[in-house]
Amino acid sequence: MEQSLTPQMLQSLKILQVPILDLQLMVREEMDQNPTLEREASDVEEITDFEEAARDELREEREIGELTELAEWDADFRRNREVPSQASEDKHQFMMDSISRAESLQEHLIDQLSMAGLDARERGIAEVLIGSIDDDGYLQLDIDGIIGSTPEFPEELFDRIITVIQGFDPVGVGARSLQDCLLIQLRHQGRGDSLEAALVRNHLDKLGNHQYEQIAAAMHLPLEKINELSRSIADLDPKPGRNFTADQTEYVIPEITVEKRDGVWTVTQNKSPYPRLFISQKYLQLLKDKTTAVETRKYIREKIAKSKFFIRSIDQRQDTILRIATEIVRVQEGFLENGISGLKPLTMKQVADVLELHETTISRACNGKYMATPRGTFEFRYFFTTGVVQADGSIISNASIKSTLAEIVRNENKKKPLSDQKIGEELSKQGVDIARRTVAKYREQLRILPARLRRQT
Repeated sequence: MEQSLTPQMLQSLKILQVPILDLQLMVREEMDQNPTLEREASDVEEITDFEEAARDELREEREIGELTELAEWDADFRRNREVPSQASEDKHQFMMDSISRAESLQEHLIDQLSMAGLDARERGIAEVLIGSIDDDGYLQLDIDGIIGSTPEFPEELFDRIITVIQGFDPVGVGARSLQDCLLIQLRHQGRGDSLEAALVRNHLDKLGNHQYEQIAAAMHLPLEKINELSRSIADLDPKPGRNFTADQTEYVIPEITVEKRDGVWTVTQNKSPYPRLFISQKYLQLLKDKTTAVETRKYIREKIAKSKFFIRSIDQRQDTILRIATEIVRVQEGFLENGISGLKPLTMKQVADVLELHETTISRACNGKYMATPRGTFEFRYFFTTGVVQADGSIISNASIKSTLAEIVRNENKKKPLSDQKIGEELSKQGVDIARRTVAKYREQLRILPARLRRQT
């Protein structure tokens, strides 16, 4: 049976997912719409007064359907049994309720998921993939590692979902390389079998190096035609995601602080950005007053129920983020001690299994959340990386391998830059054994040019 999510459930999931600055905007918006929600309490008795008023009102009216529904959802949320599926109208309402501000690339893509026709399982995987798309629009994910370590992530399912995402706006998003990005755009324009596509598919390196005569000879075309094709390809967008990040200043407030105290790494939650919310004393008094009109009391009771759920959802958000951060720090102590070389392979599924949460809950909770450490401030997602198994059975994280690769290139002889094969040999000397094609893949992900284009005279 398909489980649909109520607007309250959707609001709770949104509260979990948005960054702290966006949450503050959500609070202001909710307070504008709900007069029973206040930032500060006049005295401690407010909470007690609410409980007393609620008991009296429930005893008199017995109209507790909505509150029961909220309580059941709260219990279900705590057991983390939510299923990421919903009726189309709820999806639409969830997106329409989003705060008026500059939309991020990930939010723009998530918005389009509601019309993609994916089931709950596929949508969950799609959200994980979208969360791994960088600001330029490229998918930064070790697919081989995920497919190999996660049985529920079969290759054919991945191929289908990533094809769906690559059909989203902006065209070219979700590509794994520049070549892939350009070909997606050409296919979208109905030019998948064009000369431009053949040039991109077979001679992109030469095109980037302006070797037009060699391309003309290989394609048996006049030089003028190659120039024409080159101009046409130049009209494509090599960074389809950049329009969502240009001219935007990103302000980061770490929700977690990590410090070493008495030899132990300690995780502390930064609660100062969180608003202190309470139920309005004025409306509690109106609820208790038997002379208040029935319709007015019904309205107040409904608004108070929403206020309670809103406050509880924020508390749940804090609890979930703290639990995830604590587990990340437990696994990644090596990074805190030694830097990127100590970063261990870690997947969201591993954390989900330990905390008994759904993997999509981990993905939502890590979205736009930052952790301040002695080594700098990092987004939670930074600590999730797959790894490569070595001959001795040890596993080295991809992030650590990329860091070592970048260091090798940084220290190479600029007049005689290392080929991918030579880089692989240097990595092997440092205990990292990976194939040449993997070296090339990591080099491209680091935006490092091939050896012939790095050569300096």
